[in-house]
Amino acid sequence: MRMTTGRQGRRVVSAGVLLLGGSALAIAVWVSGDHGFAVGAAVAYLVLAGIAYRWAGGSGDVAAVLRMGSDERQRGLDRDATAITAVAMSVTAIVGALVQVVRTGNTGAYGVMCVVSAVSYAVSFFILRRRR
Repeated sequence: MRMTTGRQGRRVVSAGVLLLGGSALAIAVWVSGDHGFAVGAAVAYLVLAGIAYRWAGGSGDVAAVLRMGSDERQRGLDRDATAITAVAMSVTAIVGALVQVVRTGNTGAYGVMCVVSAVSYAVSFFILRRRR
């Protein structure tokens, strides 16, 4: 089987990532017993994968990032957006942990997210510092 590495193949990768994640979610929800939601999630991710596939075939910054054919400026936009997302997720985890402590006396899953966030930041910071 021949692997396609051109524009078409990279579009498939973007859609494939959504299909893989959506399938995993749909299977997990199905196993938990909510079959209606599982089917709905599968359909939603199938639609999202189709949208990503079509979008990645277009022109523009988002399309280039989706198909992994971005230039330096577009990669910078993607990196900065990812960093802002990480900050938003970390703040959400901290607020969630605080609310959870008030409600139950422990941080729950939000505490785990805070630890993962802090450890991944520290490890990646030191690795990147050594590489640069």
